[in-house]
Amino acid sequence: MYVRSLSSSAGVHVESIIDRLDMFAAEGYIKDFTVTVWGERISTGSSVARTDTGASLRRRITEFRQWASHNGVTLEGGFEQRTVHSSITGETHEFVTLPTVALAARTDDELDWVVPSTDETETETTTPMDRVQTIATEWQESETIDRAAIPSDD
Repeated sequence: MYVRSLSSSAGVHVESIIDRLDMFAAEGYIKDFTVTVWGERISTGSSVARTDTGASLRRRITEFRQWASHNGVTLEGGFEQRTVHSSITGETHEFVTLPTVALAARTDDELDWVVPSTDETETETTTPMDRVQTIATEWQESETIDRAAIPSDD
């Protein structure tokens, strides 16, 4: 989970997503999860890449973009490259905007999915809360199947 802030804001319920992920991990449906605060944007300047945090975030963004490109998906809610020119200093800065909340899943260090994103075949964006709801539904269905598979003593 990647968030701009750990507080909820208009329409974004960070705490409820964390609560659901905690529940999934406690029940063993997911192995674990981490929460990374990444702010609103990250500079594309070389000085940022020299920091551990900056280099890590830039690698993650690159990985997300590559995943999207290979899977016919567009990343939504951020990940756009922007340029800002300061009329006061005369400097120009480039940066990448970041989503308010993003989720990514891995299996054996391979990226499985990233949200918010839109599949080429879909018209609506899959949000982090949509993905959490999908995980909850899959988990409930797998629990039902597991219970149904128990043979009776009759």
